[in-house]
Amino acid sequence: MQQSPTLEDELKRAHRALRLLSASNRTLLRASDETTLLHDVCRIAVEVGGYALSWIGYTEQDNEAGILPVAYYGNDDAFQKAVDRSKVIGEHHQCAITTAIQTGTMQLGQPLFASPSFKLPKEPPQRSCQSAIALPLRVDAEVIGALAIYAPEADSFNDDEVRLLDELASDLSFGIATIRLRKAHERANARNHHLAYYDALTNLPNRNYLSELLRDTLDEASKKGRQLALMLLDLNYLREINESYGHGTGDQILVQVAQKLGELVGEESIVARFGGDDFIILCEDAGQERLAELAKHLLAAIRQPFSVNNRIISIGGSIGIALYPHDAANPGDLLSRADLAMAKVKESGNGYCFYQSEMTEQLSRKLELAHRLESALSADLLQLFYQPKVELYAGQIVGAEALLRWNDPVLGWVSPEEFIAVAEERGLMTEIGEWVLRTACQHLTQWKQQGVKCYGRMAINVSPRQLEDPYYVERVVRVLEETGVSPACIELELTESCLMKDPERMFAILAELRWLGFSIALDDFGTGYSSLAYLKRFPIDTLKIDQAFVRNMLNDNNDRAIIATILAMAQQLGLQTVAEGVETEDQRHALLHLGCVIAQGYYFCRPQPAAEYTEMRLTRSSMLAEPFARAA
Repeated sequence: MQQSPTLEDELKRAHRALRLLSASNRTLLRASDETTLLHDVCRIAVEVGGYALSWIGYTEQDNEAGILPVAYYGNDDAFQKAVDRSKVIGEHHQCAITTAIQTGTMQLGQPLFASPSFKLPKEPPQRSCQSAIALPLRVDAEVIGALAIYAPEADSFNDDEVRLLDELASDLSFGIATIRLRKAHERANARNHHLAYYDALTNLPNRNYLSELLRDTLDEASKKGRQLALMLLDLNYLREINESYGHGTGDQILVQVAQKLGELVGEESIVARFGGDDFIILCEDAGQERLAELAKHLLAAIRQPFSVNNRIISIGGSIGIALYPHDAANPGDLLSRADLAMAKVKESGNGYCFYQSEMTEQLSRKLELAHRLESALSADLLQLFYQPKVELYAGQIVGAEALLRWNDPVLGWVSPEEFIAVAEERGLMTEIGEWVLRTACQHLTQWKQQGVKCYGRMAINVSPRQLEDPYYVERVVRVLEETGVSPACIELELTESCLMKDPERMFAILAELRWLGFSIALDDFGTGYSSLAYLKRFPIDTLKIDQAFVRNMLNDNNDRAIIATILAMAQQLGLQTVAEGVETEDQRHALLHLGCVIAQGYYFCRPQPAAEYTEMRLTRSSMLAEPFARAA
């Protein structure tokens, strides 16, 4: 008959549980890894607490009935039997640890292998497993597993010992929760760091990381006396691809481009995504010849068709290259100068370009022009000059062209080619174009009041940027209504490039303007696409022969032949022609014999400010040249 434990025995058992709790808590304070913590608690239970076996099982996520052993310490055979026992599920075979996990309550019991029918081979009496306790482990109010402890005595675990071990399980649960929370914070911080410094799409260093990367790389290159090259790659057509096929397709192309760049530059160089459709490649100790070859290889790789969603898509790219320390001494300047070189090469088409100091000078000039142009527009410092159109045979004025001019108080006269390009880049052409039309209409009204005879139409140049404005037609109509000028007095001049961007929309705009009574002229004809289909389809009234052909027509048979062809074609299509840039009597004579009727140029009259043009028209007749028959 088994004797009941004495008071001394119970005190010893409570004391070992207290020692276990104390030692485990010290471990909990230092723990930083969950697996290590679990093994340490099991080890302390045996080595410090004097128990026979301790193990911890977690519930398996994909198997509600399964228990996964995650840590143990003690007799190996006993542990294996305990694990095997935990896998036997049934009304008469449930073990303490399984019940503790399923019910969430502490369980006391006798292990299966403590029965008389089970003998552990060569098991010392002090190490036999005669009784067991299983305590559930909770994290966020959910039972994640249980701690099982086996004592060498039968009917062990009195109330004091159970209370202390239950406290141990609570502390262990808290420790597990704390470690998991800390790890979750670490993972979140790592993810946030990755998102902050790496591109989520390509996994390349992003613009934020690039600034630090550039600074460190430049510092290292400075210490070692090495040269560093920064290549800025800009992809073409990505916006069009996104608009046509969706951003998912564009994203896949960006991923493939990133992979190609990484393969081509190798581990010695750094590839980063600068944003949008731009990539950065950093290369150390590379001469211009090697950089040029690398740029060619990169562009060739980008030009290879990409396969995305069963579509074959082709793109291109432009590369600007800046060198440290030759071109710039800090990351910001190096980036901006690579950007300048890239923008320069995009003006002339795809390819690559090394930065030159002249590019910065040109940019400074452009920025100054933009600033002063905005001021000139707001202060009404722009001017309109007028150049008459002349009928070649009789020398009679049959119209005029309004030409925008700018005399800046600081910069002096700025050529239209220069400041109009700046105005288009800055988005000022809508406002400037409306000012030109309004001012020309006001002058027409004034001339009429002063008795100036205005023959023909006033030609007004229209920028492609103006035609991009969805309210362009409404703006034009409003200006004419406010100034009291009839559309029959205005001829709108546009270039062939205007027709190419969106032919369907342009046809609708020109048809509406023509219906309102405006005349439409195609400027610089012969220098662009010169599509006969456009001449046939679009409501065009006049072709203006570019002065580049007129200038050399007396010495270049090709130019003369082109002019003759344009004139013959216009006659067949019922279009009027105007030759630009006539400067000599011989040119006038040649044009007239080819069948040209109207021209303009310095031979007849240079462009004049409004006041001088008004005075000329008031004091002179409508004839600017002797009739051809008399002159001949």
